[in-house]
Amino acid sequence: MKSKTKGFSTAVAAVFAVLAAMALCMSFPQPELSQAAQGSGILNMMENLRRSLTGTAVQASILAVALFMLWRRNEKRRRGSYILLKLLCFLIAVIWLMAEGFVQDNTLQSLTSGTGQMLKCCIYLLGSAWLLSQLALALDIFISSGADLKWKREGKLTAFYRRHSFLCTFILILLSCVLPLILVYPGGMNADSWGQAGMFFKVVRPDWGLYEFTSHHPPAHTVYFASIIALGKKLGSANLGLFTVMLLQTGMYSAVFAYSLHTMRRLGAPRYLRLISLLSILFSPYFVTSYPTVIKDNVYSWAILLFVIELVYMLYLGRNYWSSKGHIALLALSILASMLFRNNGKYVIYPMVLLLLIVFFVGYKKGKKSGMPRRIVLCLLLPVLAANLILSGLMSYYDIEKGSIREALSLPIQQTARYVLERGDEVTEEEKAAISAVLDYDNMAVDYYPMESDAVKDKFNPEATTEDVLNYLKTWLKQGLKHPFVYIKATVNQNYPLVYPFQEGNQLAIGTLNKYHLYAAETIGITDVEVMPRVNNIRNEFNYDLMYLPFTGLMCNIAVYVLVLLFFCCYALRRRLWNFFIPALPLLLSLAIVVAAPGIRGTPRYAYPILYSLPVVMSWYCFLAKKGRNDSEC
Repeated sequence: MKSKTKGFSTAVAAVFAVLAAMALCMSFPQPELSQAAQGSGILNMMENLRRSLTGTAVQASILAVALFMLWRRNEKRRRGSYILLKLLCFLIAVIWLMAEGFVQDNTLQSLTSGTGQMLKCCIYLLGSAWLLSQLALALDIFISSGADLKWKREGKLTAFYRRHSFLCTFILILLSCVLPLILVYPGGMNADSWGQAGMFFKVVRPDWGLYEFTSHHPPAHTVYFASIIALGKKLGSANLGLFTVMLLQTGMYSAVFAYSLHTMRRLGAPRYLRLISLLSILFSPYFVTSYPTVIKDNVYSWAILLFVIELVYMLYLGRNYWSSKGHIALLALSILASMLFRNNGKYVIYPMVLLLLIVFFVGYKKGKKSGMPRRIVLCLLLPVLAANLILSGLMSYYDIEKGSIREALSLPIQQTARYVLERGDEVTEEEKAAISAVLDYDNMAVDYYPMESDAVKDKFNPEATTEDVLNYLKTWLKQGLKHPFVYIKATVNQNYPLVYPFQEGNQLAIGTLNKYHLYAAETIGITDVEVMPRVNNIRNEFNYDLMYLPFTGLMCNIAVYVLVLLFFCCYALRRRLWNFFIPALPLLLSLAIVVAAPGIRGTPRYAYPILYSLPVVMSWYCFLAKKGRNDSEC
């Protein structure tokens, strides 16, 4: 009986391996069919499928055999069931399938335009879900096996590194930054940074008017870098001021990432994970283009990484953590920077501080202690209070206007725009009036861009009252309940790059001047100086090439990082490693913020908190899994 069951499982796996291979080799545009196929349902499906498969039968067969062998290997080594993981993989496969339609024309019509297309959908969905589950299972088995790299020789250099791991990695990263800093002199700035500089220096454009200083961009970040540029300008060179900002950012970058690698080593993280992390820091375009560029996301992402590291030490050291002045200072610094250098940082810090207070309170209650030490409460709450006081002081001193609420409504606005586009004939006069009070209803369907909400969001009515916004939200909720799938399509269409790894082409911020802000640059006195333009162009092209090459391209694929994070959450739930989720939660909150943001396509910087912090979170999981520490040490 056992052999029959085993034989049936093998046959089913073989079928799924073929389906997965076909899914990977499948294109979804409707192919042109012969006249014979157009008159027969079966021929229609078969010819559609044949014309939609890329590559050759030999290539697809080799891929199917490789996937079947992967299943065989997983079956021999896996322990127990992975129901939650399989459910997650199926959900991701559904998003992948929707993404295939959105890639074509931002609709799902190409998926349902005939029996042949429906057959392809079934093959793709089943094959992709099985493929994802096998890859996730293989990763779990590999992590659990304890496999690692081995050093053949133990020399003086290795011994010195072990004694001074932070210093060694800090110097190495710092040295790797020297040439790029020279090549990008005086430094890179993107459109947002130029807007911030224009606000600080009160630039008045002839074709635009005054750059109004608002909290649309984080005021602390604006004042931080623009003040240094202003100081350089007083000393005779705005370029020198901008380059000073680059030097400061390089120091932050090197220190925080050296600290992360030091922490990973202290946790006993696998050497291959530490090596991959180091190579990413030294060579990955999403890393090496951040420190020589002024973008609010950079310092914020490093602050979130520092915060995650301190959460790990908080659990790793237990009560001893709170007697360490160094750790407390770094914790306070991470909270301050996270809240001040990105407006949405509070949506990560507030829930985390609340969670930590609850966890520590429950921990002390179980330990039958009289109460939580004041030190813990003060260390968590004082940085939050200080960040709010600093922000209030800056808003008052610089007379900064409060930013529009439209930023917080990016996703609802995008969903409403799609609703008007697809279901405009069902919108009542009352609903239209509620939307028109806040947005430009008449042009909403035309302005709607599925991958980004800015086109519609930018026409938000600045004179809309709180009552107008509340009425709009009531209408948004009412329409969502009436046609929820419209909202699902709007959300997936905008955010599928978070889990769909088969589409590339993200952008990098690599230049100093921006064509939309040349007047601001001229007014401030910043000029583009390429010390070695040919070498710098080669470097920029090399960075773009790395994004498309095997393996190095994985380091620049946001979906790979997000999928690994979600897989590790499933692993931790299965093993009941509850402590894993405290350092992982800032990444999950950051993911939710990205979903609610204006868009991720072409703006990978929104996902930097996830990319930068994931190796530390993975190391923490490996530590918990190895030690079997399921109980809190708080």
